[in-house]
Amino acid sequence: MRNDHVVAMQGRVLFALMMREMSTRYGRNAGGYVWAVLEPAGTIAIMSAIFQFIARQPALGTNFPIFFATGYLAFHFYLDISRTVSNAVNSNRALLVLPRITVIDTVIARFFLQLITLSFVSVLIMGGLLIVFDEPVIIRFHHIIISILLSSFLGLSIGVFNCIAFAYSATWQSIFMILNRPIFLISGIFFLYESLPRFVQDILWWNPLIHVTSIMRVGFYPTYEGSFASPVYVVIFASIPFMIGVMLMRLMRNTLLEP
Repeated sequence: MRNDHVVAMQGRVLFALMMREMSTRYGRNAGGYVWAVLEPAGTIAIMSAIFQFIARQPALGTNFPIFFATGYLAFHFYLDISRTVSNAVNSNRALLVLPRITVIDTVIARFFLQLITLSFVSVLIMGGLLIVFDEPVIIRFHHIIISILLSSFLGLSIGVFNCIAFAYSATWQSIFMILNRPIFLISGIFFLYESLPRFVQDILWWNPLIHVTSIMRVGFYPTYEGSFASPVYVVIFASIPFMIGVMLMRLMRNTLLEP
C-alpha cells in the first residue's frame, strides 16, 4: 500500500509539472500550439522550395516536401527534446527547493510533454502532406516508431548531460547551440547516406542521427532499405551521456540548487 501511495504521489507531481510546463511554454491560448506546428512546417516548406530549384527530383520518390519531412521530423525530435531538457535545471531552480521535486522529475516532465507535442505535430504535418500530395508510400509503423524513440532517447540523453553542463557553464550552452548547426547539415535530411562517396560514408556512419533519419525513411518508402542503419549503435551512443548525466544529477543535487 505504501508503495502504491508513493507511485500515486510521484504521478501527481509529474502531472503538475507537465501542466506547469504546458502553461509556461505554450500559454493559455492556441497561439503557442500553432507555432509548434508552424515552425517545422515552415522549415520543410522553405527547404523544399530551395531544393526544387536545384534538383529535378528528390533522392527518394518524386515529392520534395515529403522527402524533407521524413528526414527533418525525425531530426526534430532530437533537436527539440535536447533543447528543452537541457534547460530543465536553469528554468526550475525555484521548484527544486521543494522536498518532493527532484531534478529528474523536471527532466521527465519536460521529456514527456515534448514527446507528446512533437508526436501530435508530426502526425498533423505528415498526414497533411500525404493527403495533399500524391506520393506512393507504404506506411511501416514499426520503423517510424523506432526512429521516433531513438531520436527522442538521443535528445533526452544529451539533454540530461546538458542539464549539468548548462548549470555550470554558460559557455558550453553557446557551444552546444553552435554544434547543432553543422549536425543539422550532416544528418541525412537533405541527402541519402548511400548516395555519398565511401570515405564520406565511413565518417558519417558515426553520427547517430543519420541512422535515425534513415530508419524513418524506411517507414515511408517501400523501395528504400537503409541497411546500414543500426538502432543498437544509437542506443549505445545515447546511453553514455544519459548515464553520466543521471549520475551527476544524483551526486550534485545540492550544488545545483545554489544560485
